[in-house]
Amino acid sequence: MKKLSLLILLSTFLFCLACSEGELETPQPTTPPTTNDPMDDDDDDQSDDMDGDAVTYTNSVSTILASNCNSCHNGANPSGGLSLDSYTAAKNGTQNGNVLSRIRDVNNPMPQAGLMSEENIKAIEDWAEGGFLE
Repeated sequence: MKKLSLLILLSTFLFCLACSEGELETPQPTTPPTTNDPMDDDDDDQSDDMDGDAVTYTNSVSTILASNCNSCHNGANPSGGLSLDSYTAAKNGTQNGNVLSRIRDVNNPMPQAGLMSEENIKAIEDWAEGGFLE
C-alpha cells in the first residue's frame, strides 16, 4: 500500500511539473517597431504617419507652409503682417492668429487660390493639437 501511495504521489508530482512548465515563462512586453529611418525620404505623406509618429514642424509643417503659404507670408513685409517662414513665426501665427480657421474657410480661403489638401490641413491641425512640436 505504501508503494502504491508513493507511486501516486510521484505521478501527481510529475504531472503537475509537466503541466506547469509552460507557465513558468513570463511573457516579455513588446514595443512596436519605429520607423525613424533617415534613409526614408517619403515626402508624399505630409500628415502624421499611421505608425504613431507625431507631426512636427520639421517633418511636415515646414514643407506644407513653404509650398502653400510662404509666397505671401514671409520676409520683412509678410501679407497681413503674418509671417509663416520659420518655426517660431508659424507657431505664433497659428497659436495667436486665425491660421487654423482660415485654412478651412471656403469663403475666404488660405491660400487664396483655394484650400490646400485635406491631408495638409489635417497635418497642421495635428501639429497644433500635438503641442507645436519642432
